[in-house]
This record gives sequence, structure tokens and C-alpha cells, in this order.
Amino acid sequence: MKRMNESESTSHELRELVNDIRAARSNPKKLKDLLEKYENDFGTEANEQVLDIIAEMTREVWAEVASERENIGIDGILDTLWKSFSSVGGEFTVERTEDSAQIHCTKCPMADTYLEIGKPEYGLIFHCSTDPHIVAGFNPKMEFKITKKLMSGDTCCDHYYQLK
Repeated sequence: MKRMNESESTSHELRELVNDIRAARSNPKKLKDLLEKYENDFGTEANEQVLDIIAEMTREVWAEVASERENIGIDGILDTLWKSFSSVGGEFTVERTEDSAQIHCTKCPMADTYLEIGKPEYGLIFHCSTDPHIVAGFNPKMEFKITKKLMSGDTCCDHYYQLK
């Protein structure tokens, strides 16, 4: 059996912590404790590595999700992503055209939690950073833009999806 070297061990530990942090999004105390562990064990110099880990995992998961869906167009992303977001307390409106959708999200439970614990900069890394990778995994022919984020103190998140 192959032993992990220190770098592999650290990378594995970081991946596990990323998963734990993302899973704790609705538990402010646990999330704050995990973020403190992240800061103490890895520091902000790991942020780029975390963004890479999250990008890779998100694209893989959403490519798998897409492979199980009949519709990977605009309706598909709305049904798959936004209906489930609504069920956990997200609030948003949708402006729809034939080949695009503009979302204005005015309540995000993840933003609420990160803002509550005073760590929105980590919410941007551990949650908001997934948005373009969700789309890339779900349908590489779909364009995604966002210019406003609740996590950054804006009044909404303005997700825009368009088929190329």
C-alpha cells in the first residue's frame, strides 16, 4: 500500500476540510469553528488551492447531474438549481427569454450565515465561487455572468444565463 507524502496528505486534509466547510453552510457555529481551523491550519495562502479544488469538484458533480437530465438548457438549470435553492429558503425572481434567464436573488441562506458570523470573504470562496463552475459542468454551451453578490454587500445576486 502506498503511503501518502506530506504534500498529498495536506491536499487530502484540505479537500476534506473544504467539504466539511461547504456542508456546514446552515450551521453558523460549526461553520465558524471550521473556518477558524482552516485559517489556523492553512491560512489565506491556501485560498487559490481551495478555489481550484472547488472548481474541479463542482464541474464534476454538475456534469454528472447534467448526464441524468433530459433538459440541460435554460429550463434545465432553472429546474435543477433554482427550484432546490428555493426549497432551502432562497428568494429570487426570474426574467426569462427564449434563450436566457436573469435571476435576481434577494435572499440567500448561505450569504445570511456567512454574514452572520462575519466571514463573507470565505462565503465568496467556499460558495459563490461555484457559480460559473456549476454552469460549465451542467452545459458548457451556456454562458454565465454575475455582477452583484449578496455576499459582497450588494442588494441582490444577479445571475444571468444564456445559451451560446
